[in-house]
Amino acid sequence: MTIILLLIGAALIYLIQARLYSHYWRQGLHVAIHFSRQAVVEGENATLVEEITNNKRLPLPILHVKFKISRNLLFEGGENTSVSDSSYRHDIFSVLFYQKITRTLEFKCAKRGFYTIDQANLVSANLFLSGNLVDNQKQSTYIYVYPREIDITAIDIPFQKAMGTLLSKRILFEDPFEFRGIREYQITDPMNTINWKATAKTGNLMVNVHNSTLTPEAVIILDLQDDTLWKYDNLHEVGIRIAAALAIRFLTQSVPTRIICNGKDQITKEIVQVPTGNGKRQIAAINESLARIDLSQEPVSCVDQLQEEVSDRKRTHPYYIFISSSFGHQRALLLQQLADLGSGAMWIALHEKGMAVPLSSSDNLNIIKWEVQRNEI
Repeated sequence: MTIILLLIGAALIYLIQARLYSHYWRQGLHVAIHFSRQAVVEGENATLVEEITNNKRLPLPILHVKFKISRNLLFEGGENTSVSDSSYRHDIFSVLFYQKITRTLEFKCAKRGFYTIDQANLVSANLFLSGNLVDNQKQSTYIYVYPREIDITAIDIPFQKAMGTLLSKRILFEDPFEFRGIREYQITDPMNTINWKATAKTGNLMVNVHNSTLTPEAVIILDLQDDTLWKYDNLHEVGIRIAAALAIRFLTQSVPTRIICNGKDQITKEIVQVPTGNGKRQIAAINESLARIDLSQEPVSCVDQLQEEVSDRKRTHPYYIFISSSFGHQRALLLQQLADLGSGAMWIALHEKGMAVPLSSSDNLNIIKWEVQRNEI
């Protein structure tokens, strides 16, 4: 009789706790997954933070937290991760009542991109580890992986030439009625800009600085179109890194910069374009736009974009940097026209070893041949 009563009591306890868990296990349970940083550079390490909060009297003896993440984010050791087209994290927790657990996971950003986590799948069980308690909680976290830094010292001389051209244009178009300030005399300053009162007061030669009626800009045109059926993603990735590096160099020297690209954004599916801007915010805007380029989407015609730029009537004597691994006659013709209409141009011709580059420099167009290793991604 005692055994029967014990069995009946155990059955009642099981049924009561099973009912409690089926109704209340979600209550007060919150899972938050977020990246510790919103922007890193390709090749750097970052961390992902999981926060589990159980704000109720009902403990969770086991809680499975599952979420999908890009396989380009490599977690250390690879434990609790299955990889296919994406990586699937599966972490297990045991959460007491009114407890908060924080777990930090380190990973390596193996490839440029924009990565999000949109949802966490939760699976739990009752005190007897039976039942199948399932829930989904929305997440909203992202991380930008900017293009990897690349050494562009190989083009230092043509870059300095471009900078000299832009700065000379800026001086040429200074407006004498737009006073900006006073600074010390430099050897390149004309004598009629000397401020004699300020010179007498300071004891050093001082010159007036005026705003420009025209601020020449740098325009980086990034061509990600292949002329053959073969896809040269390694060349395009290097081109994206060069575009980022050149934009940063121009912007750190206060040269307004914009980006024209025929690649498409992985989120909006529209072509990637960054309007003219300056300063740190422009650097971030360019890096973010380049990070979100999706090479799996078919780019639009670069020739059409060049033709549109040639037809632009609002041109402000920009200096053009064209980055491409396609060397067709139309591209060369249109870029030469842009060079003649603006302040000159530079073509960074990306190619693999043994690939012919049928291009030659002219007075206004400088050809830079940039060899890329086949496995350079």
